[in-house]
Amino acid sequence: MNNDVQRWKDKYLASLEQQEVLERRWDARVDLLRRGLVRSSLAAEGADKAVDQCMQDLREILRRDDMDAGLAGLIPRLEKAVLDSEQRRQQRVAQVSSALVALVDQLLELDLPREVRRPLKDYAKQLDSRAEQVRELPLLLAELSTLQQQALAVLGHEQVERPSLLQRLFAGRAVTASDLPAASEFVPVPASLSVAQQMPLQSALMPSTVASLPAPVSARPVVEPTLVAASQAEPSAVHAPASTLLASRLDSLPLPAGLLPPAAQAQETGPADKPPEADPEFALPSPPEPGYSAIASHVEATLLGLLDELALPERHQDQADLLRERILAGLNLYELVPVLEDLAVLMLAIADVGQREFEGYLKQLNERLATFQGGLQDAHDGYADSVNAARELDSELRQQVDGLHSSVQQATDLPSLKELVENRLDGLLGTMEQYQRQRDEREQLVAGRLQTLVERVANMEQEAKGFRQHLEEQRQKALLDPLTGLPNRAAWNERLDLELARWQRYGGELLMAVIDIDHFKRINDEYGHLAGDKVLKIIAGELHKRLRKTDFIARFGGEEFALLIPANPLAGGLQLLETLRAGIEACPFHFRGERVTITLSAGISAFVSGERSEQVFERADQALYRAKRGGRNCVEAG
Repeated sequence: MNNDVQRWKDKYLASLEQQEVLERRWDARVDLLRRGLVRSSLAAEGADKAVDQCMQDLREILRRDDMDAGLAGLIPRLEKAVLDSEQRRQQRVAQVSSALVALVDQLLELDLPREVRRPLKDYAKQLDSRAEQVRELPLLLAELSTLQQQALAVLGHEQVERPSLLQRLFAGRAVTASDLPAASEFVPVPASLSVAQQMPLQSALMPSTVASLPAPVSARPVVEPTLVAASQAEPSAVHAPASTLLASRLDSLPLPAGLLPPAAQAQETGPADKPPEADPEFALPSPPEPGYSAIASHVEATLLGLLDELALPERHQDQADLLRERILAGLNLYELVPVLEDLAVLMLAIADVGQREFEGYLKQLNERLATFQGGLQDAHDGYADSVNAARELDSELRQQVDGLHSSVQQATDLPSLKELVENRLDGLLGTMEQYQRQRDEREQLVAGRLQTLVERVANMEQEAKGFRQHLEEQRQKALLDPLTGLPNRAAWNERLDLELARWQRYGGELLMAVIDIDHFKRINDEYGHLAGDKVLKIIAGELHKRLRKTDFIARFGGEEFALLIPANPLAGGLQLLETLRAGIEACPFHFRGERVTITLSAGISAFVSGERSEQVFERADQALYRAKRGGRNCVEAG
């Protein structure tokens, strides 16, 4: 008894010690979390006032011992503040992007040489995608400043070489190169601003130039009489915008065709040849808009449509109604995850209903099989009864014949013998009639049972055939990749075992290749996951239609494909992979009318006697890595 007490006491003390260790560990973790949240809140400040206030409140709550209630009240307010801040950030990014686009458009409207116009066009094409990222804005401004300096340097050089054009523009006096601002000091101002808004902006952008501007036209002496006459003849030209004057002066000058504006070049050279229309089958879809707010309505509509189409059991209908109300009330990014989890519960409930229906069918099938077995047992019992009835008839007939024989021997006169024989014969006939009647009844009963069994067997065979067909269809679906339609990893393993057994039995050649799409992550990042999915579908179709019927290709995972090539030497396999590589490279992928080149790399290896399939795959995979390191878009043998 004392040993038991001591043992329980030691166990209790050990549990207390373990509990203290766990409490110290959890205290240390809570302290680390507090410090991490405080540092994160300090790092997040400066982006939005509402978020800054929430970060300050968060630090105050973390300093208290009881922070559960404070965090429970702060988290919803922080979620709303973060979502509002994200919307305002997207609006600011859109405004900055619009302003940059307006500046680039103004520069493109100028008559610039090709070597200056081409970088501007490239910059304009990248502007929409890069402006969405805040970290790219300083680089965009720096690049725009450099391009603007190049453009204005070209324009300034042309203005120095052709002073008469500037004199016509200003229509007041001869303008020299010293009056022009330096190209690095000049920044174009958007034309959408009013004059009152342009002046302070101009003075802020180039103060030295504004300070050194010459006096107004009315206060300056006239240098060239011809220009004075021109200004008097066209008084409206003095007050016209500079862009209009520039366009009118450029139209009046005999410029070379390379320096004409685009519209003038079109008039001089005629309509340009239209580029060939891109194949819509190879067009990459536009990437989705960033941020949850841009797709919130679509997500909510999709979830509601899915809820409406679900065939839910009655006991889950209330849960579905509550989930529908939550979706109709509007979801943010943080509420989307629990809603999807609840929807997953409903989907599992439907799967459970299907499982129960299948169990019910199996139970019904067991009952029908039991009934079928009972019918067979009844038929067997009927047959046994017939056999027993035949035996009884035989026994009774023997007894009656024996009685007749004894009566004949014991008869003393003819009349009594005649009466005795007739009685015995009547008994025999009655017995035979009764047996025949009972036999007919049993045969009818057995025939009905057999007919029922035949019908049941036919129905069960038909149902079994339908189930076998359905199971085979489900099996085939389970072996296909739902995105590309190619066989999946499970189908690959099954076919690999079959081809390996065939090769080991009959010999010959068997090759294994591993194919990977180059820079597939960049496709997803630049064009969106929808574009990546379409690329996988198209490439899978292109690879499949270029293979023989005996070849087998499967999607091994992600952007990687595996290929089995039987009855083909290594040189033929390399030639086949090179054909596949060239075919994919020639696919006319395009995004918004622009050509997108997509390539693949591949590694191939041959099966060697005594090797396992894993070893062959490892060699082909290493060959693929060599192709990747060798510059991609090539094939290597291992």
